[in-house]
Amino acid sequence: MFRRQDPYSYIQSQTLYLNNADGSKQSIGILMTDYKTVLYNDVQVLTTGSADQPDEQQFILTCTQRILLKNPTNTSVTPIPVGSATQESFENYPALLTSTVSLTDQEGNAPDGVTVELLDYAPQTVNAAVQQNTSAGTSTGASTATSNTTGSTYSQSSTYGVSVTAGDTFAGATSSFEHSTTRSTEKSQMEQSGTSSDKQSSSSESMSIKDWGSYSYVNPLSQFPTWIFGQEVPWNAIDCRFSTGAANPNNTNQAEMYISQYMATNLFDGSFLYPPTELSMYGLNFVMKTVWRIRVGYSASTTVTLNHPISYYSASHALTVSNDVAVPVVYMDNAPATLYVQNPDDANLYVEPAVTLDLNVMGLDPIGVNNQVAIIGFIPTRFIPQVDASGQVPQGFRTLATTNDLMIDDTTGYAAGSSSGFVVSGTCLTASWSDTQDFPYQITLYFKIIDSVSEYSLQLKHWKTGTTGVKLTFVVNGDAGQTLVKYVDAEEGEGGDGNVLIVSLRDLDFSSIDYHDYLQLGLNSVSITMEPIDDAWSDCGYQIRAIAIEKS
Repeated sequence: MFRRQDPYSYIQSQTLYLNNADGSKQSIGILMTDYKTVLYNDVQVLTTGSADQPDEQQFILTCTQRILLKNPTNTSVTPIPVGSATQESFENYPALLTSTVSLTDQEGNAPDGVTVELLDYAPQTVNAAVQQNTSAGTSTGASTATSNTTGSTYSQSSTYGVSVTAGDTFAGATSSFEHSTTRSTEKSQMEQSGTSSDKQSSSSESMSIKDWGSYSYVNPLSQFPTWIFGQEVPWNAIDCRFSTGAANPNNTNQAEMYISQYMATNLFDGSFLYPPTELSMYGLNFVMKTVWRIRVGYSASTTVTLNHPISYYSASHALTVSNDVAVPVVYMDNAPATLYVQNPDDANLYVEPAVTLDLNVMGLDPIGVNNQVAIIGFIPTRFIPQVDASGQVPQGFRTLATTNDLMIDDTTGYAAGSSSGFVVSGTCLTASWSDTQDFPYQITLYFKIIDSVSEYSLQLKHWKTGTTGVKLTFVVNGDAGQTLVKYVDAEEGEGGDGNVLIVSLRDLDFSSIDYHDYLQLGLNSVSITMEPIDDAWSDCGYQIRAIAIEKS
């Protein structure tokens, strides 16, 4: 069982680590990321010039990331025994968080030939409303009452529904993205006057909505969003920007911050020192979503890296005595801490969160989605990078079926400085050998399977072009134990059977000795290595007209 969007998705969960003062690592949370990619065909029309489409592929990439952080200094809800409130302090709790998502090549640079267009992102702004009510009376009997509400309220679901569907049986791939948001904005002021026989004075202040606020902005050049999450009550870590320079005696990496009088009132009422918000006390759970349209030129790579740098500020507050009066004092980190994850290739190495995606592979439709045979005919305009006028195919080429359900990569191990390679002529892919060109060629097929009950076969329309026959070695899903060897000794036109090779990848006839299943659910690969029989390199050539994966 799997979700309908899984063939287009990749989900990753990583533990987030914080550097301690002694250089050790402390687990502080979890980063969960969900990536979905679909191939996008732009059929929008503006003028007659829209008929001249650029040589590029387009993808819709959706990234949903969830950050879960705990307070590393507090996990208990039991009462805190102290002689008096002045003996208590709240240390090193989460107060501010920034998160960015950006796209680079595998070397960390802006990818050449790739254009990013931001289509949607969320959340955008989440902030708290503050309501203040005051009333006062005088001995003359006059009284006034004022109610003032400023700010905005914002309600947003914590999860996003993002689905990639393709009809009832993956027929006709479509994509949909869902996200519900309720927003209301309030600003009101009321004044009233009258007479009263009593003299009274009262003041009340209440804060309600979100304990934390979120503010986002988008870099207009790169189109990458950044989110700032910060505690807003009982003191506002986003608004408090100025420091006295005094260090926290319990943590010299934190400096004292100036806070307003109403924030001080929220922290200390004259009797008790109040803790930070529940989110800061026990943990955070924030969700961010980004949707891009990515244009990749035929000369560029569709392998991109998404980076998720996260900066983290902790804070503390306690009571101090000034002029024999207890007052609250707030501290926050002088500089942000970077959150790290373990390198998947080396558990002893910690790096900033990032993932490398191949958009072509993720965006492949499963076999059978289009109710057509997955077939590739070697048309020069379908090669990535494209074939030059001589028919020379670039080393390391890629080509896809027009139905986007079969992809072929050139995985030949070329020697450094080698100028030879495949050639395309007459819609055939040609490999030729000579005494100076004595190395095997290899192509690898990639396709997705989403059922375990249908039978599949690999079909090749091919022939030899020299006097020597060709040896083909098939390896399915990189398993050397599933190696098949076939020989090609027919020239073009020597009968239909002589030019067609059928390799069964799954045969579910339990009564047959040929029962087998080389396939797996999800992505499959078939590597085809081609070389002359008996290493007779001097007069041997091989042509492929078409390759297909057929479901039956």
